[in-house]
Amino acid sequence: MPGRTNCNGNSCRRLLPVLGITVVAAAARAWLLFDTPYMPGVNGAYYLVQARSLLERGALGIPDMPLVFYLHAALAWGIAGISGMAQADAIVWSVKLCDAVLPPLVAWPVFGLVRQWAAVRGRGDAVPLAAAALACFAWPWFRMVGELQKNSLALVWFAALALLLHRWLGAPTPRRGAAVLGCLLLLGLTHVGVLGAAVVLLASTTLVFTSVKGVAGWRQVLPGMGAAGLLVVLVGTLVLWKFDPARIHRLITAFTNPAAFSAEGKQMPVPPGGGMDVLRWLPALAFAVAVVPGLCVVWRRRKGQPAADVALVAGAALTVLALTGPWWSTDKAVRFDLIAFVPAVMVLAFALLHLTSGWLRGGIVGAVLVGAIGSATPMLERGGSAILSRAAMMELQSLATHVQRPERALICASHGVEWWTAWWLHTRIAQASALKADDWQRYDAVLFLEIKSGLQAPPGPGGGRPPGPGRAETSGPGQRLPKALPPPASMGAAPSMSAPVPPGAEMLHDGPCITLVRIGVPLAGGGVVSRPIGS
Repeated sequence: MPGRTNCNGNSCRRLLPVLGITVVAAAARAWLLFDTPYMPGVNGAYYLVQARSLLERGALGIPDMPLVFYLHAALAWGIAGISGMAQADAIVWSVKLCDAVLPPLVAWPVFGLVRQWAAVRGRGDAVPLAAAALACFAWPWFRMVGELQKNSLALVWFAALALLLHRWLGAPTPRRGAAVLGCLLLLGLTHVGVLGAAVVLLASTTLVFTSVKGVAGWRQVLPGMGAAGLLVVLVGTLVLWKFDPARIHRLITAFTNPAAFSAEGKQMPVPPGGGMDVLRWLPALAFAVAVVPGLCVVWRRRKGQPAADVALVAGAALTVLALTGPWWSTDKAVRFDLIAFVPAVMVLAFALLHLTSGWLRGGIVGAVLVGAIGSATPMLERGGSAILSRAAMMELQSLATHVQRPERALICASHGVEWWTAWWLHTRIAQASALKADDWQRYDAVLFLEIKSGLQAPPGPGGGRPPGPGRAETSGPGQRLPKALPPPASMGAAPSMSAPVPPGAEMLHDGPCITLVRIGVPLAGGGVVSRPIGS
C-alpha cells in the first residue's frame, strides 16, 4: 500500500521500519486487550454478543454495520474448528486478535501518502515514518482499543481512501478509480461516522481540485465522483434495507439538516442567537493548530504544487475543521475527534515537509512523537480494564440459575453492564427508559439488574455509549426498544445506574455485587418508577 515498488534492495529495507511500527503497535494493543480475561472498555462485550449471534443465528443480534462482526465470527469459527476451543472462548480470542492486528495497518497508507510528498521534496523517510508512528501510538488510537473497534478499522479504510484518491487525482485510471470505490464500499460496511467523514473529504477535495484545474478538472473528476456517489447510495440502501436503517437515517440527516444533527445530544439548551460549548474550544483549537499551517502552505503555493496535493491537503484540512469545530455536542465531539485524528496527522506531516530548516523540522517531529507516545503511556501502564471487576463478573455469570428461559427474559441494566448481561445470561437486554407496557406481554419475565459494587470506569468516549446513538436495543435479532436512552455519563465517569424499581418487586438475588429483581407489572409512565433499587 505505501507505494508501487518491487520489494528488493533498498525499497524493501525502507519498508522494514513501517513493519516494525505496525508490529509494535499491534503488541501494545494486544497488551491492553489480553491484560484482562474480559473485554476492555464499556462497549467491549458488545462485539462478543454480535459475533455469537452470527454464529448461532446467522444474523446480527442488533442492527449495525456488519463487516467487523462478520470478521470476528469467521475467525472464531476457524479458531474453534482448528483448535477445538469452546465457541465462547474462540469468540473472545477472535475479537481481541482482530482489534490488536487490524487497526495498526493504518500505518501503511499514512506512510505511503506522506512518503510521496517527501520524495518530491527530497526529504527522506523521517517525516513519513513519524507520521506512521503518530497514527499508531497516540492516545486517541489506544483509547479505542476494545471499545470502538468499528471506528478503528474504518480509519484504516479512510487512510487508504486518502492515499488512493491522491493517486487517482494525479493520474486517473480505471484501476485507481475502482480502488477508491472499493475503500468507500468497505467504509459503508464498517462505520457510518467514518463514511460520513469520507464523503466530506471527497466533496471538499473535489471542489478544491476543480477550482485549481478549472474545466479540465471537472471533466476529470465528474465520472469518478458520480460513480462514488452512486456507490454510496447503493451501500446506504443495502444497509438501510438489511442491516441498520437508523444509522443511515442519521447520516442523511447530518448532510440534509446539519443544524438539527448538531443540536442532538446537547446537554444544555443553546442560548438565543447561538452559542458554543466552551469546553469544546480547547480540542477544536488543538486540531486547528495541527491543520491550519498545512492548509495555508498548500493554498499559498497552489500554483507551484501538483493539483492532487493541493486538493487532498486542503480537503483533508477542511474535513478536520468541520469535524472538530466547537459547534458539536460533547458526545458527538468525542467521536468526531477520533475520526479527525488520522487526516490531521496527514496534513501536519505535509506542513512539516515544507520547513526548510532540518533542525526545526526534526525538533518539531521529535516533540510531537514524544508528546503522542507520552500521552498513551499511562494507558499502557494501567493495562486493560473491563467495566466490571472479576468478582462482579463471576457473580453475574452465576445469575443464570434465575433465568430458566433466557430467550423469553428481558433484563434492564446500566449501559455497558447490559452487554455482559447478554453475553453471560443469553437474555434480551434494554435500559429502563426504553421499556414499554407491552414488554410484559412479549416476555415471560422482566428483570432489573443493579451493580452495587465492582463497577469500574475504564477510559472511553463519553464514559461509554450505545452502539447506535440515542437508541436502546435488545440483543435478539430484529428486537428493538425504540425509546431513547438517557444522556451518557460525562467522559471518564462510570455509567450511572438508571434501573429503579417500584415497591413490591420480587427479589431474586441480593449478592455482594449485584441485585436482581423481577417486575411483575408494567411500570407507570413508560419506565418511570418510584424508588431506586436498594432503597
